[in-house]
Amino acid sequence: MTPCPHPGCPGTVTPSGYCRVSGERVDPVAGLHSSAAVPGRSAALGPSAARATSSSTVPEPDGPEQSEQWYVVPGRTADVELPDESPDPTLLPEIRPRDGAAPPGKPGKHGTPGTPRTPGTPGDPEAQSPPDAQGPRDTQGPRDAPGTGDPLSGQLLADQYRMVRLLGHGGMGEVYLALDTKVDDREVAVKFLRPVQAAVPRGALEKERQAFADLNHEGIIPVFNYGHHEGVGDFLVLPYVDGLNLEEVRALASREPERFGGARFHEFVLAYGVRVLSALEHLHAPERRKVYGDLKPQNVMHDGTTTKLIDVGSIRGEGAPGLTTTGYRAPTVPTATGASTSQDDLFSLGETLRSVCGLGESRLDLAALGALDRLASSGPDEVTARAALRMTTPAPQGLGLVSLARVLARATREERADRFATAREMEEQLRGVFRELRSLRTGLETFEPSPLFLQSPYALEGALGVAPRLSRWAAPPEDDGPRAPLHAPPSAADVAQRLPVPRPDPDDAHHAELSRLSDADPAALLQHTKGWAGSAEVHLLRCRLELRVALRAPDSPATEAQFTEPDLADAERELRLAVEAIGARRARHDWRVDWHHGLLALARDQVEDARDLFDRVYAAIPGEYAPKLALGYCAERLGRRHEALTFHEAVRLRNPSLGGAAFGVARAWLAQGGPKAEQHAVEALDAVPQHSRHRTAARTAAVRIGVSRAEDAGQLGAVLRRLARLFHEHGLTDEQARVRMKAEVWEAAQDLLARDAIDARQLGALSVAPDAARIGFPGDERQLRKDLSRFYLGLAQQAARSAAPDGAQLAERLLDRAYQVRPYAYRHHRDSPWLGKRISNWLRAAARTPPKVRPPRSDSR
Repeated sequence: MTPCPHPGCPGTVTPSGYCRVSGERVDPVAGLHSSAAVPGRSAALGPSAARATSSSTVPEPDGPEQSEQWYVVPGRTADVELPDESPDPTLLPEIRPRDGAAPPGKPGKHGTPGTPRTPGTPGDPEAQSPPDAQGPRDTQGPRDAPGTGDPLSGQLLADQYRMVRLLGHGGMGEVYLALDTKVDDREVAVKFLRPVQAAVPRGALEKERQAFADLNHEGIIPVFNYGHHEGVGDFLVLPYVDGLNLEEVRALASREPERFGGARFHEFVLAYGVRVLSALEHLHAPERRKVYGDLKPQNVMHDGTTTKLIDVGSIRGEGAPGLTTTGYRAPTVPTATGASTSQDDLFSLGETLRSVCGLGESRLDLAALGALDRLASSGPDEVTARAALRMTTPAPQGLGLVSLARVLARATREERADRFATAREMEEQLRGVFRELRSLRTGLETFEPSPLFLQSPYALEGALGVAPRLSRWAAPPEDDGPRAPLHAPPSAADVAQRLPVPRPDPDDAHHAELSRLSDADPAALLQHTKGWAGSAEVHLLRCRLELRVALRAPDSPATEAQFTEPDLADAERELRLAVEAIGARRARHDWRVDWHHGLLALARDQVEDARDLFDRVYAAIPGEYAPKLALGYCAERLGRRHEALTFHEAVRLRNPSLGGAAFGVARAWLAQGGPKAEQHAVEALDAVPQHSRHRTAARTAAVRIGVSRAEDAGQLGAVLRRLARLFHEHGLTDEQARVRMKAEVWEAAQDLLARDAIDARQLGALSVAPDAARIGFPGDERQLRKDLSRFYLGLAQQAARSAAPDGAQLAERLLDRAYQVRPYAYRHHRDSPWLGKRISNWLRAAARTPPKVRPPRSDSR
């Protein structure tokens, strides 16, 4: 027996280099346990060297947790081939290590002959030891080549496995490369138990091996076999995977971020998360109820274009003791036993993804990175600047960094109830954040139906996406003053009714009936659901219906200026019943409750309160677009212009068909102003695709923006072209709306003539253009005025037929406009034509009347 050289340690060292007392690796040069600092080793660290925790807690009857160890991840080199741009959130680059070694006489993984490696200088890729394909690399332990001091090299285990060389050690113990002599000398990895684990009852490994074999998931490395070898102990046989673990991937991306597409690396990190969550969901399934327990970057292997959870020794039943790692262990996991739940696995994954991205020094930094105050201005803020120094690659653009920080913050919250409830729930949000990051980076649509919200049929266009209302002409022409800006946001009452609606919970007793309901009259739907048994979803539906009924009451506001607080008592009662059905304890963590409280706050025009509530929803479901739409609107109302633009743009790029986001972007640009504000606003509206239900409103808005800012013949010509396409290609078929649109455009042309911004020649040239001719644009001022007079008469008829209380008065004003703009003549009277016209009509009538034939006179005298 070789005594352990560590000062004060009474243990002995195994042939493979472990202390039998501490279970830790013994550095043969320094003579210290691997948890101790090795003198002189830190001097070899370069700026790209990575650090990772490697201590694992081993459950013992009275054994303390092992101390934390920091070790160097060497700078491995690899070939990286990026995949084509794709909306697939599981797509990964292909990574092929260049330093993979193979057994003597066999080709390496990528065709290179296997050659023994000798220890070299840390950081020198050609001097590194072979990759540890099955667990974290222990670069402070010995790395002997075959036949150069490794006592197990060349031995035959269980008459089948020829030991080649030591690869490293993981949670279970040492990992060796071996050849399976009974299966064509295929490469396998043989894992041994640590000395402290060898004390488990005989036969436990066989039971665990069967449990591992039953897992059978592509994201978890399979177990080929198990066995026992005298003098060495129990072992498992697994596939040999020559890849990089996520810590090594992080180190490689940190040194050469451009090889991972720069900021695109964060999308790949989310892809790692989605893949790992698939494996965790398999483990957490009710029929298995297992946990991984020791999730960390070193236990996730990137193999080609796939990932594998490699340290199967940490897998155990939920609540059972097992391995954990300091730094990745959830605060709710006892350090003495490592007993974990499925939500503790999600915490470890969140912390793993955070460390691979390099977001902050710890999970506590995520709150600052996800704060909305960072969106106040377009310039760099101090929090982002500090975070950029630690991030693996450049930060995501726009809202992406906030959403990324929030989804990881949700996974790593202190209490289990505040984290994601299931792997599926976390996966949905990672997918949503992935779509957002990709769209912000590329400008390409990355659409996938929301798992939590129904898409809203409303454009939330406000006054921007509709033909001008009749009230626009309410004032007499001589009293025309500055009108309300087109970019004024819609009323809070409208938004409260028209934001996206949450999908019914599939587990609700009324899910089938709720899914079949249409967006009909709210009063009728209230009557229809009156006899339904109470459930959380039924009460939430009735809360929204009562809100709509209250806001459509006769005394409810038509505009912001006339706001009168509606009676929402019935809606609040339904929300209280929903909370009771959910349960007061669970309701504190249910985003649906905050969402409906936010709608009620909007209905009362309490925008600041609504913003706080929607912010909580955004923190709970960072991958969803609906809370970002709501927050964008609140930012508009509160004058937070850059914040509004950031939220709306993130949603618009991800799903251009969603009109609410496109109109939000247009309003935000117009509110911010600037030389290119109109151009950016119109570009956002033009990006609404032809198949979108909001395309007509978007094209209408583009015309109205153009006509409100036309200053010369060129800009007026662009408006006429857009107006022609709106009438004949983009679906504006309502004749009354067409008249109002033409009246607005013709008025702009008259104003340009009056200001000498265009002349008669330019007006004539505009009228002969094909698009202008299609809509009958006049070629001279006289015809322009005659057309306007005719339009005003038509608008007067619309006003007279409307149900508005001031309809008759508005009709009179429009008649005044019609007669005022009409070209001068000899007589100008609204009830009869001028005298010359009456005379000519009388002459024509007389000419058509045949002369009367007088009867002959009788001559009877």
